[in-house]
Amino acid sequence: MANKRFRPALASSILLMMVFGMAFLGACASAKYTVMQEPPKPDNRSAVVYIYGSSSTKAEVWDGEKPVGTFDGGPWSAIGCMPWRATPGSHTFVAKSSNTVHTTMNLQANRSYYIEVHTVPSPPFTTLIIMRELNQDQETAFRKRYKIKNMSFSDEWRKDFLAYQNGKRLKEVQAYLQKIKNS
Repeated sequence: MANKRFRPALASSILLMMVFGMAFLGACASAKYTVMQEPPKPDNRSAVVYIYGSSSTKAEVWDGEKPVGTFDGGPWSAIGCMPWRATPGSHTFVAKSSNTVHTTMNLQANRSYYIEVHTVPSPPFTTLIIMRELNQDQETAFRKRYKIKNMSFSDEWRKDFLAYQNGKRLKEVQAYLQKIKNS
């Protein structure tokens, strides 16, 4: 017959590992963003791209090889908006979830641009997304229809995000950008 004697030291060790494990997974799952009361405005040297999406997209958003932020871990009670200040010129914005999509925009200084990333019907356990540019009227209607939270990601977050799994995310985006460049 097996020894069924209770071992408090073993039980407390298992419980402690479970608590630390859940804390670690929670920290990894949550995005490190701050909520901005007012998003940045474009100026004579830059444009601002307002990128909208919900946490259900679980999308990472990139400006070329620069991570803008992620909707994974974003606000559940609102639509997230990642305002992104960018230099004038051509930019390829990429969104990655279960699939990868992009849009190329030619940005002009002192102008605002709007992008929506949202889910489309997809097979179970996947989150397929599409990306579309919005005009000013569509963006105004969007802001009236939904509660919006402006999300700002720190440079420290970007550094950690890029370093994850030895730069795996960046390598995937670089390969995608090369693929669309060659097509």
